[in-house]
Amino acid sequence: MSMTDGKLWYEAAQETVADGFKLAMRRLAATVTIVSTADDEGYHGLAATAVTSVSAAPPSVLACINRSASPSEVLIKRGRFAINILHADNAGLVPVFSGKIKGPERFKHGVWDHLDGVPVLTDAQAVIVCTLAETLVFGTHTIVIGSVDAVRIREDINPLIYQDGYLGQVVRRE
Repeated sequence: MSMTDGKLWYEAAQETVADGFKLAMRRLAATVTIVSTADDEGYHGLAATAVTSVSAAPPSVLACINRSASPSEVLIKRGRFAINILHADNAGLVPVFSGKIKGPERFKHGVWDHLDGVPVLTDAQAVIVCTLAETLVFGTHTIVIGSVDAVRIREDINPLIYQDGYLGQVVRRE
């Protein structure tokens, strides 16, 4: 530990910069999403936290998808996907879409509908349906940028948050 500008800093025990980076990223809270798509074989989806807006003009989002994840190739080939922003009520879906269950069996959990031909979670915090606009491969992931085609919003706001290996909610103060 060291003191800088009156703040206590903890120098994490780490073997490499990558180890330190992983520890640092555990401190970054992120909204949990399910990225979903479909093809002739059925529905495909995975949990993701590396999702953010790119631009409002044109409306666009990006998601970082691990290339080893089974939906990765389908999403790129199909060129259509949805970002299902999870509500706190959807916490039970995170282990399902994080690998506990494989393939289309994941979609037996939660209530799913179609919006513009893409599977969408009916009680998600929000759903953003996209057409794939661009991809960039970097390291273990493919960065997909989607042009927004449709949006569905849930009225009550209570997004599911992930930080340091735990799921939680935002505490609102008025």
